[in-house]
Amino acid sequence: MPKSAKIIFPIVFLIFTLQAKAQEEIPPRKLTLNGYISSMQSVMFDSIRNNWDVSNLIHNRLNFKWIPTSSITTAVELRNRFSYNHEMNTGENYYSVKDQGWMNLSLDIFSGKSFLLNTFVDRAWVAYEKGKFNITAGRQRINWSQTFVWNPNDVFNAYSFFDFDYVEKPGSDALRVQYYPNETSSAEAAIKINREKKITAAGLYRFNRFQYDFQFLGGLLNSTDYLAGAGWSGAIKGWTVSGELSYFHPKKHFRDTTGLFMASLATTHSFNDKLSVQGEVLYSSVKKQDIKNFEEFYLAPLTVKNLSFTHYNAFAQASYAISPLLNTTLALMYFPEVKGYFAGPSVSYSLSDNFDCSLYVQRFSGELMEHKRANFNLAFLRFKLNF
Repeated sequence: MPKSAKIIFPIVFLIFTLQAKAQEEIPPRKLTLNGYISSMQSVMFDSIRNNWDVSNLIHNRLNFKWIPTSSITTAVELRNRFSYNHEMNTGENYYSVKDQGWMNLSLDIFSGKSFLLNTFVDRAWVAYEKGKFNITAGRQRINWSQTFVWNPNDVFNAYSFFDFDYVEKPGSDALRVQYYPNETSSAEAAIKINREKKITAAGLYRFNRFQYDFQFLGGLLNSTDYLAGAGWSGAIKGWTVSGELSYFHPKKHFRDTTGLFMASLATTHSFNDKLSVQGEVLYSSVKKQDIKNFEEFYLAPLTVKNLSFTHYNAFAQASYAISPLLNTTLALMYFPEVKGYFAGPSVSYSLSDNFDCSLYVQRFSGELMEHKRANFNLAFLRFKLNF
């Protein structure tokens, strides 16, 4: 049996054992289960006249939470995904999950030339709360972000804006300690280890002044870079404004090397119950990457140091509810250095209280290597049932 299976199966077995026992011994709602199941058809192509890469994904999520005492909370959350792709035999399946954590909790149960069934535990933690302290150990989401699209402060588990189907976002194998001295401030420290046994350790202090939330952070990233950062959020005349900035400096040859600086600034506003808009810009001093095509950028693992492949980036999005059941969104990005753009219209319709249908389109275009224009298009049709 694979090592990952030896880890996953005992966890799943324990959950169901606890669930059965809870029916007799644990009061209602101390053990809970929720999640969703969806079916999503997708196509990828560079030109509508060329070959289409067609695939289908059946995605099931299970979220277990157990609260044995008033001070202890435990959770295990996993994704089960069955994907079919008629082009899979020509390359790697982009629905396959490579576990980036210290614990390998991803398992390909069975696969063939054109299909794959994968299960992946992306949350497995226990939290202890006492007074003003909270300690959480295990695979968890550590969210230090203030902005929406690009998050220079998200040093533990960066995520891609384009992966709309993964609303929970990645987690980290970490130990986290939080302290709340009062209602408007908090301090925390966390340490994470990844699959390469590299350490990320950082502390954060958050407080409120002048009706704004401020935060400062510092630490070590992946055992290789010192980091320092700050973030803020507040409101100006009905517009929510937020920002993040981070600086990463290599440990090796500290005096002879130059660090990486990143900053994002965002704003949001709702005009009424139907229309809302968002805007965001990102500057990164990262060396411009010569990517061959947008598919390479789209599928590459994301870290806080490669949020974008260009120095300047701009984003705008508008959402409009045509009716209480029908919502539309248009997202746009501009990459001036490659004369490129991203366009992402979407529409979602609620078929019932817990069942909806959504259509997403994503188009990338720009002048990449040798100033040749490259295009990359995707379309997704998803039906999703929550329970």
